[in-house]
Amino acid sequence: MESMAFNEAEAVYARGAKSELSSDFSAAFHLYLAAADKFIHISRSGSLNSTLRARCQASATRALERAEKIKRASERPRASFAIDIVPIDWFAQEQQHYILRRSSVINGIRYPMWTDAVPAAGPNVLYISPRFPSWNRPVTPMHLPLTSPIAPVVSAPNVDLTPADIEQHLINDCSVCAMISVCVQHARMFDSKASLLSSIYPGQQPGRYDIKVLINGTYRRVTIDDALPFDSNGNPIGITTGIKNVLWPALLEKAYMKLMGGYDFPGSNSAIDLHALSGWIPEFIDLHSTPFEKERTWTRLLSGFHKGHCVLTVGTDSRTTRRIKGLRLLPSHNYAVIGMQSHLIFSHNLEVRVDIRETADDRWMTLLDSRVPNRSSLLIGEHESHTLDMRWDDLCATFEGVYASWDPKLFHQELSFHGMWKPGNAEDREQSCIRHLRLLYSCTSRSSQSSRDTYPVSDNDVWVLLTRHLPDTRRTGEYITVTVDAEDEWAGTGTSPGSVPPLTGVKAKAEAEIKGTYTTSTHVLVRTKVRASQTPLSQSQSSTSSHLFPLPIQRPTTPGSMPSSSFSPSPVSPVSGALTVLACYDGPFDDVCFTVSVFCGSGLSIKWDESAGLEGIGVKGHSMKVEGAFTTKNSGGNHSYPTYMLNPQWHLRILEQETISKAVSPVVRPSSSRATGMEQGLSGSPKDKATVIVTAQGARDVPLNLTAVWSSGERVIEIAQREVVATSGAYAYGYARAFANLPSGDYTIILSAFEPQVHLGAFTLKVESSRKFVLEPIPQEGDGMYARVTRGEWNMQSAGGSPNHGRYHLNPVYEVDIPSTAQFGARLHLTSASPSTPLNLSLFPAVDLFPSNRPLASSGSYSDALAGVDIPKRTLQAGKYWLVPSTWAAGVQAGFKLVVYCSDSGCVVRRRSE
Repeated sequence: MESMAFNEAEAVYARGAKSELSSDFSAAFHLYLAAADKFIHISRSGSLNSTLRARCQASATRALERAEKIKRASERPRASFAIDIVPIDWFAQEQQHYILRRSSVINGIRYPMWTDAVPAAGPNVLYISPRFPSWNRPVTPMHLPLTSPIAPVVSAPNVDLTPADIEQHLINDCSVCAMISVCVQHARMFDSKASLLSSIYPGQQPGRYDIKVLINGTYRRVTIDDALPFDSNGNPIGITTGIKNVLWPALLEKAYMKLMGGYDFPGSNSAIDLHALSGWIPEFIDLHSTPFEKERTWTRLLSGFHKGHCVLTVGTDSRTTRRIKGLRLLPSHNYAVIGMQSHLIFSHNLEVRVDIRETADDRWMTLLDSRVPNRSSLLIGEHESHTLDMRWDDLCATFEGVYASWDPKLFHQELSFHGMWKPGNAEDREQSCIRHLRLLYSCTSRSSQSSRDTYPVSDNDVWVLLTRHLPDTRRTGEYITVTVDAEDEWAGTGTSPGSVPPLTGVKAKAEAEIKGTYTTSTHVLVRTKVRASQTPLSQSQSSTSSHLFPLPIQRPTTPGSMPSSSFSPSPVSPVSGALTVLACYDGPFDDVCFTVSVFCGSGLSIKWDESAGLEGIGVKGHSMKVEGAFTTKNSGGNHSYPTYMLNPQWHLRILEQETISKAVSPVVRPSSSRATGMEQGLSGSPKDKATVIVTAQGARDVPLNLTAVWSSGERVIEIAQREVVATSGAYAYGYARAFANLPSGDYTIILSAFEPQVHLGAFTLKVESSRKFVLEPIPQEGDGMYARVTRGEWNMQSAGGSPNHGRYHLNPVYEVDIPSTAQFGARLHLTSASPSTPLNLSLFPAVDLFPSNRPLASSGSYSDALAGVDIPKRTLQAGKYWLVPSTWAAGVQAGFKLVVYCSDSGCVVRRRSE
C-alpha cells in the first residue's frame, strides 16, 4: 500500500518537473506542493519501514525546494511570469489538525493526541531520569486500584485525603503541590469526584498509567510507570501524602514533570498546572497592577470559591522574605487557598435588592504551605506553621498575585482556534507576529441589558484565553499578549464630528488605560463584556451570513477531541456585534504555534468570522505605510500631558470621488515630502464615505494610541471631544488600530505613547482607505527654527497676575535679543497640570521702564488649556524684546516652561534682572 502511494507521489513530482521544463511555472509550483504533501503524508505512516520513510522525507524536501525556487523567481523585479498562490485557509479542519500534530513534540518526545491509537511502550514512553540515585516502585497499590482500561482511576473510598496531607519535599514543585491541595479541598467541600483523578487511566501493563493532559491545544497522552525518585538517603524527591500513602498525586506530578522536561522543574503557577491536568481556565490577577480592583475582585472570588466555581492559590515575588504569624514566606512560592471568610451585614432597600456591607477586618483567606520544613532546622527547635489566616487587605499588600482556576462548565459555549506566528518567513516581521481573529456574537433571548450581573460569569461575558504552544519548555525570551476590542459601534453607519461616543484616551488621566501587557507566561486571559442589546449588524458589516446558529455547550464525547467551531443549521438571531481579537508574539523563534479559546455566557452565541483571515480586515483600495520613531523631542505622552501636541501627527486628506476618477491614470507617485495613497486596485464604491483603517506598531514595551480628529490639516494642540472621529481606545502595548467611515475632507492623525520621553522607539504607521487619499507629516511647532527653553516659576514676590490686579509688572520678565530680522514664536505651559490656572504670554518692546501700552504680540485671552498658550509665528525686526508670562489670578505660585522659537541662531533669551 505504501509503495503504491509512493509511486503516485513520484508521478505527481514528475508532472511538476515536466511543467517546469515547458515553462508552465504556475502549474509546476502547485504540482510540486502537491507532491510534497503526499510524501509527507506517507512518511507519517506508523507501519512504514525506515528506508522508505527516509526516501519520502528526502523527496518531500526536494519538491519543496523546487517550489520555493519558482516562487522566488516570480517575485523578482520584471519577472516574466507570476504564480497564483492560494492563501491558507487557517480555519479548515485539516489546517487546524496540522497545527495540533505539529505541536505533538515537546522536548524531543512525541505526545500523541488522546484520540490517537494507544502507543506501545518503548524507550521514550516512560520517564526515568538518571539524575536521581534510585527509582522505587510502591510495594502495594497505595490505594490506586486498577479499573477498566477505558475508565479513569478513582481513589479508594476509605482514604480521606485533606489538603494538609499534600507534602512538598526537595524540588521546586510548590505550584503543583498547591494545585493538588486546592483540588483536594474542592472535592471535600462539594462532595465531588476529584477532577484530577479523572485524568489518570490504567496502562496496558500493571504499574503503567496514561495521564490525560491538556497541552498545546488539545488533550494528549503522557505514559508513565509507578516508579518514583528518591535521594541517596531514601527520602522522596517529589510530592507525597505522608502516612496516608496515596499514590495518585505522585503519578500526576511525575507525568507533569516528564512533560515539563524533568524534576529539575524551574517552577510554574498553579493555574497553568491545573489547566493542563483538568482543563480549568487559568487567570492571573496582578495585585499591584493599575487596573486591579480590590473590592470587586474580592466579591468575584468569594462568590466563585463558595459556589465551587473556582479554586485559588497565591504567589509571592522573587524578593519576598518575611515571617507572618509563624509562617515563613518564601520568594517565588505558591500557597494554596483553602478557605475564604466574610462576615456580612445584610439590608434590604425598597427594590428588595441585597446591599452587602463589610469592613476590611471581615475578609479573610486561609493559606496552606505544603512545604515540609528542612530536617536540620527541626533539630534546633524551629517550628513552622503550615497554615495562615490573612486579611484580604494584608494579602494584597504582601503577595504578588492570585492564581484563579475557573470551571469551564460555567460557560454556555466554547470555541477554539489553532494558529501559528511565522515571523521568520514573512517580509513584514512585525505584522506576522500579530494574528487577527474576528468573533461574531449574537444575543439570545436570555440576554438583556436590564438583567443584573451574577458572579462570577454574567450572560454577556466573553473570556478569551491565549495559549502559546511549548515545543521546548526551556526556551526563554518569548512574550505574548492578547487584546479584545468591540468593533466601533458606528462602523458601517459612518461618523461625523461630534457623533462619536465618549472614548477612552480623551478623558481625565485617572481614567487612562493600558492594555495588552506582554508576558513570558504561556497563558493570557482577557475578560470582557459585550452590549447585550446592540443593534444587529448589516450583511455587509458582518462579513459573513447575517445569522448565527446556536451551539449549546458541546464538550467532547470522546476524550481529547477538539472543540468545533461549526454550528447546527438552525438560525436564531441576527449578528449583534463583533469582537476583534489580536494574538501577539514577540520572540526570537519562528513558526510558533498558539491556541485561542473563547468562552461566553448563556446570553450569547458566538462563531468565528472565517472570511476575515488572520492578517486583519483590510480595505480594498489604497494604502500607505510610513516609518518613524519616538524620540525625546516628539514623545509627548498621553492626552493628560501638556506635551501631547509634540507627538507625531499626519495630515490625512480623503479625496472626493470625482477627484479619484480623474486621477486614476496616471497614478501619482509619492514623493519624499508629499505622498498619496498608492493604488492597489480601484474602488468603485458609490457610498458617500470612505472606509479608513489606521494601524500602528511599535516595540512590545511601548503602549500606543491612535486618534483621528476633524481638522484643516494643522497640528492639533489639544483634543476636543467633539472633534474626534476615530480612536484606538485604551493604550495597547506594541499595537493600535482605529477604524471609521469618513466623508471626504481633512483630518489629523495623532500617534502617541503613554508616557512622555519614557516610551521611546521605532514605529510604523499604515493607512488603508477605500478612496484615494493624501497623507503628509505635520511639522512640529517651530519646525526649522531654533528653540530656546527656559524654566521658571511664580513665587510669592513674582506672582503678579493679570493687569487688572495692578501688579502685572511683578511677573517674571524675559529679555529676548534678536540680532537680525527673523521669524519668532513662543509657547508657555505649566510644568504640573492645573486646569484652574489660566495663562497669558505677551511680547513687549524692551524699554527702560516697564511698558504700560498694548503688547506687540500676545497669546490672546487668558486660557487654561492643558497645552498652555502660544504666540503664533510672526516676523520681528532686530532688537530686544520682553516676554511676560502671567496667570489670571494674582498670588498663584507654580512652575512653568517657556519655549522661544527663532529663525536666527543668535537669538538669546535671559531672565531680566530687577
